[in-house]
Amino acid sequence: MTIRFFIPVLLGLVLAAPMASAHHSFAIYDVDNKIHRTGELVSLEFSQPHIRAQLLVRGFNGAQELWVIESLSPRRWDRLGKPRDFAQPGDLVTLEGWPARNGQDEMLLSSITVGSSTLVIIDKVRQPGARSKNPPATVKRD
Repeated sequence: MTIRFFIPVLLGLVLAAPMASAHHSFAIYDVDNKIHRTGELVSLEFSQPHIRAQLLVRGFNGAQELWVIESLSPRRWDRLGKPRDFAQPGDLVTLEGWPARNGQDEMLLSSITVGSSTLVIIDKVRQPGARSKNPPATVKRD
C-alpha cells in the first residue's frame, strides 16, 4: 500500500475523532430520579456538542452550590422550536432534570421555569441502555 492511501485514511480518522468523543449517552445521569433546583442562572451557552448552563443554588446547609447543566445540542434545540431567549443569565429559574449518578452537582436538563412559564426540553429519557445496562446510582439526590 502506498502513502497516498494512508494519508486520506489518517486524516479522516483525525477529523472524526472529536465528533465521536464528544457524543455520549445519558448513562452518566440517574434517569429514574428527577430533581428540581432553583437559583440564579449564571450562564447559558449554545455551543457544540451540547448546550451548557450553570446555576447558582443555595444548598440545604446554606452553602452555595454551582450546578453544571447539560442539554441537547443547539441544532436539536432549534429543530424542536425551543426559543433560545427563554431564560437569561441573572434570571431566577427552577431547573428540573436528572442528576449525575456520581453525586456531583451536575444535571441533564428536562425543563426550565421562569416565573410562571415553563419550557419542557425533554420529558423523559428514551435512550436504550440508559437504564438497563447501568448499576444503581452511587449517590441519590433529592
